[in-house]
Formats: sequence, C-alpha cells, structure tokens
Amino acid sequence: MFLLAYDGSPAADLALQHAAALVGPGGELAVINVFPVQSVSSRLETVSDRERSRQAGLLQDAELQLRRHGIEPRMIAAAGDPPAEILAAAEATNAGTIVVGRSHRRHLMHGPLASKLVRRRTATSWSSAPAPRLREAPMTIARPNC
Repeated sequence: MFLLAYDGSPAADLALQHAAALVGPGGELAVINVFPVQSVSSRLETVSDRERSRQAGLLQDAELQLRRHGIEPRMIAAAGDPPAEILAAAEATNAGTIVVGRSHRRHLMHGPLASKLVRRRTATSWSSAPAPRLREAPMTIARPNC
C-alpha cells in the first residue's frame, strides 16, 4: 500500500503522477488531504463547511485523475496536524510508502513536513522522481517494517 499526501498544489499533482506510476493500474493507493487546524481540545476542531467542501473537491479531483490511471484509490479526509495525520493514515492503511510533493520554493528535506516525518523516524529511505525541475520532484518515503 502507498499513501499519497495531496493538497492540490502543482507539487502535489507531480506527486500524484509519481504515485500513479509507482503503484500502476490496479495497485493499492490511499490519498490523504489534511486540513491544518489546531484543536482547542482533543475533541474540538474548527473546520467550516466551506473548508470541508474544498477538501472534498480536492480529493474528488485526485480520485478522478487516479481512476484514469486504472487505480481505485482509498480517499481520506482529515483535519489536524498534517504530519501527525499523515503518519496516522500510514499506520491505519499499513502503507509502506508515503509520497509527498516538493515545493519549488524549498527542498522538502528542509521543509516542516519532511523534517517532522523524519524526526518521528518514519523514513528509512528517500528518493525523488524525475521532474521538469529537480526542486519540484516528488519525494517517496519508505516506512520501516512495512
């Protein structure tokens, strides 16, 4: 199982294409979109209907793109701390690999998401796929013991 962290950005679209190529038609892929929120308490989140609607639209767009590749993805809508939610989804789906996009503005290894994933020791190896500009290449994170 692969897990794609998707936010609809150009970098996420490249990551989606990379994940589709890695998985191949009929492969297992889950897609998560995390709406970043800070909970007031462990049970209270502040996500508006408009924000949930936007999230649903992003996931629907990703699903349609992946179906064109012959992949029936599992879609996951989440709200909270993005690294924590991505890691929880990876655990829940038993994903051995997480694919995330890289912004052209900074290298993912130096960005907050990647550094948090690495600090939590979820990655044993990193690789990037070819892209028009190397700084925009998606990152593939292999989780240990999966």
